[in-house]
Amino acid sequence: MKIDLEDCATLSCAMVIPVLDDRDDRVRVPVIGIFRASIAAESIDEWVVRPDGTPRSDRELANEVLLAIRRPLGAAWHSAPYALSVSAILGLDSAAAIVVSTFLAAIPRGAERY
Repeated sequence: MKIDLEDCATLSCAMVIPVLDDRDDRVRVPVIGIFRASIAAESIDEWVVRPDGTPRSDRELANEVLLAIRRPLGAAWHSAPYALSVSAILGLDSAAAIVVSTFLAAIPRGAERY
């Protein structure tokens, strides 16, 4: 499914995420994550848990807010031919956790809450 990034509020953040290389070794790769910015800071507590009170997984949360992955300007990607689709990145739990923590750190919040 292709998402038109011009039709929704987004924010972008630089991240360094682990990906698997050809030998299934983890390699840290710098990327720019494009996030859906439609979750208000006041709603975060409700967003991270299910209605029954159980926590949602990092992969589930990341899948909801990560729209796209971009290469940083000037990145030498010819030497790093890693699959960098959203689904490939969310295949690793540690990458999903980085995505969620980066999103939570980047969303605008009111001074009264934090």
